[in-house]
Amino acid sequence: MGIEGLTLANIAEMIGGTLKGEGSRIVTSITSPEDPCPGSISPLWEKKLIPHVHPEAVLLTNKGWITENGQGVEVEDPRRALVKLLEFFDTDKNYSSPSVHETAVVSESAVIGENVTVGPGCVLSDQCRIGDGSVLAGNVWVGKHVSIGDNTLIEPGVVIYDRSTLGRNCIVHANAVIGSDGFGFMPDPEKGLLRIPQIGIAVIEDDVEIGVCSSIDRATFGETRISRGTKIDSHVKIAHNCKVGEYCIIVAQTGLAGSSTLGRGVTMAAQSGVGNHARVGDGVIAAGRAGITDDTPPNSVVSGFPAIDHKKDLRQIAAIRQLPDLIKNVKNIEKRLNGPEPENK
Repeated sequence: MGIEGLTLANIAEMIGGTLKGEGSRIVTSITSPEDPCPGSISPLWEKKLIPHVHPEAVLLTNKGWITENGQGVEVEDPRRALVKLLEFFDTDKNYSSPSVHETAVVSESAVIGENVTVGPGCVLSDQCRIGDGSVLAGNVWVGKHVSIGDNTLIEPGVVIYDRSTLGRNCIVHANAVIGSDGFGFMPDPEKGLLRIPQIGIAVIEDDVEIGVCSSIDRATFGETRISRGTKIDSHVKIAHNCKVGEYCIIVAQTGLAGSSTLGRGVTMAAQSGVGNHARVGDGVIAAGRAGITDDTPPNSVVSGFPAIDHKKDLRQIAAIRQLPDLIKNVKNIEKRLNGPEPENK
């Protein structure tokens, strides 16, 4: 994801920012300020994330936000500067006709069905099945530098985009999409909406199941991660930079907005959702159509929109159903208090 020789000073010049720290520092990637890696730069424009910034993060941020001994670049508008930087790191996708590229590493025990495309640099491990012709119809597209673990099954119509990683014993059901571009746009006075390039990856850990027609976006930068043992139903949308903990259950037509986080063992019932950057604690149960808009403490049971404690939500629903009778009673009380209507003479 990087280009050799891009320095912090180069970035400051490219985006019209102010250099803070060592200008010769090499930058090869873009990562979250909470989880930086060597050679990375981390965008930051939300004050609520400042307490979570890793002390070694090299920041692309607002003027005055980098500490005295910190490293990075300060600009007037970090979001707009990020778009320019993402465009620099973005890479072209290569859509080829059905074939297995000569540089792909394919285990002898792997099974590849008909009309399957496997791009350059891919690794297909032992006993994985990609459009197995004995059961499935093929028509799978696997991009560049994709890794698929042992005994993982990829059903027909699946698309796996560049640099995605799938662990062992996964099942990806028909027409699911992994690693597609996230939905990233920002207002622009000239173009109306400016597209934000998506250069991150999608990581699917071991024993994950992904249902029919579900979609998991690549990260804008860094990674979208689905942790071990999670089960995802059909028609689920998981947006860019989401983190899903181990052994979660995500039921049909659920949506996770960008950069939201599910803890371990979370259950999201049908048509529920999580808003941008919201953190859902371990063991939370979200009832059907619950809309989580803010951080939710562990082991909560929530429902409604915005989602609140389930028992409180049920009491509110019961109260709303009593409103017609309550209004009628209030009108009767008003009549008795005001006395009989005066007779017209």
